[in-house]
Amino acid sequence: MSLLKWTNHMSVGVAELDADHKGLIKVINQLEANVKDPDRRAVVRQCLYALLRYAEIHFKREERVMTACDFPGIEHHKNEHRDFAEKIRDLARRFDNEPDETVVTVSEQLLDFLKDWFHHHVLFEDLAYRPYAEGRAAAREAAKSFRAAEIWWES
Repeated sequence: MSLLKWTNHMSVGVAELDADHKGLIKVINQLEANVKDPDRRAVVRQCLYALLRYAEIHFKREERVMTACDFPGIEHHKNEHRDFAEKIRDLARRFDNEPDETVVTVSEQLLDFLKDWFHHHVLFEDLAYRPYAEGRAAAREAAKSFRAAEIWWES
């Protein structure tokens, strides 16, 4: 088990978006810590529904920031966000509608998907907008203008 740890090189330059990404790390680590547990059903469910909220909240906030700072790659980014949300909805549907043995498959597929997503999307795609957003008042204001209830649990 190799837990993800936040480092400053992961920062996109906007505190609210960094906080969202730290929350994603919490979900990945929670799933990683429980993926082999025979009673993992409740943890996997919590992770899936936290990720659905993440897709709803974080992506809207991030897209608002990218719009405010005129990031030229926004359309590609939106497509990746849409693909993420579809993948999580599909896994949640399978988890809820199929037999218990699917829990093992879904939890492992979810963990693999999230690790790949974090390393490709967050650490590559998201860092591409950092030069456009970091230190810009418009980006900070856009991020702060989007309020949402806390979606992560405490670790």
